[in-house]
Order: sequence, then structure tokens, then C-alpha cells
Amino acid sequence: MRSRIVGVGVPGATVATKKGNRTEHENPTFRLDTSIIDAIRRDSADEGLSANSLANRQLERYTEWDRLESKFGFMTLRDRMFRDMLARVSPADLAALGREQGPVEATEYMLLRWKAISLANFVRFVKNYAKFATQFELQHHVADGHELVFVHSLGENWSVYLEAFMLAALEGVFGIHAESERTDESVVLTFPDVNVPAPKGPE
Repeated sequence: MRSRIVGVGVPGATVATKKGNRTEHENPTFRLDTSIIDAIRRDSADEGLSANSLANRQLERYTEWDRLESKFGFMTLRDRMFRDMLARVSPADLAALGREQGPVEATEYMLLRWKAISLANFVRFVKNYAKFATQFELQHHVADGHELVFVHSLGENWSVYLEAFMLAALEGVFGIHAESERTDESVVLTFPDVNVPAPKGPE
């Protein structure tokens, strides 16, 4: 199998400067199969991106999501199958399941990914679910507090589960009682931006 050596710009840590925050970059070299390089170049051209931007995006997905999948036991389902499964479960049972899973899953993800529990990391957890699990689209607004708007196309039962999951996570992990509004295709949560202790997880 043929391979080529290529340099890829990979972001490093965020550091504070007098002008604000900036992202440091490194330029490591990888030996990649020719077929992989060809696919990167083809797909980046189709999307109007540089090959470097596409590589950074995929490495970000690995860092924030893919490497954690097996540890969490995640699996992939087609959306139409998932919708059908949701439709066969009662709203009461889905709400109970959401209340049970919310605090556990949020805590496990924060500790596994960042080794610390904090409200900021909870918001990052929700954003990663929106970005990589594609279970919903997310809008996050900050004013006097937080407003999280979840939009999806998976039907009323998914809204029921999602609302119960997020409310239970906020209350169970942080003691925050959020306000919520729910429709068949959306859930809106509002809650204050409070100072919450952030205990360290296991190293």
C-alpha cells in the first residue's frame, strides 16, 4: 500500500496573551495512506475547505467524541429507526429513563473528557452532543443566565426524553432547578449562571 508523508497543522493549547486568547498550533508530520490523502483533498475541495481545516475538524471529532465512544458504549442508529423505537415507548417511561440517565451520563462524560465537573463543562458536554452525536441542534444564549434551545426532528417522545434528561442532569449534578418549555420538535431550558463547585475527577 502506498503512503505519503504530509504535514498537518494541529491546534495546541489555548494561552492567554495581552491581546486576549489565541490558539497555538503545531505542525507535526504524519505518514498517511495515499487513499486517505486523496479522500481528504477531494472532500475538502467539495466542501470548499482547505485540507488542513478538514483534518483539524476530524481530529477535533476524535478528541471530543470518537475516542470516548467505546468507553461509553455508544452505538450508531439510523434516525428513522430511532424515531420508530421512540414511538413504541410510552412518554412516561421515556421521561423516567431521561431522569435516570441525565445525571449519570453528564457526570461520566465531564469526568472522562475534562476530569472536572463544572457548569461550564456541562454546557460544553451539551454542545459536543449537538455537534457530534447529531441528536439535536443547539442554540446557546447567555444574558442574565443561560438559555439552551434544542431543536430536532425526532418527534414528541424525543422532546419528552430530552427535557427530562437535561432537567435531571442540572438538578442532580448542580442543584439547579431550570425552567423548561417543550414542543414536538424543541426543548428550551433557562437557568441561572451560578458558581458551582468543580471537584476534580480521578486522574
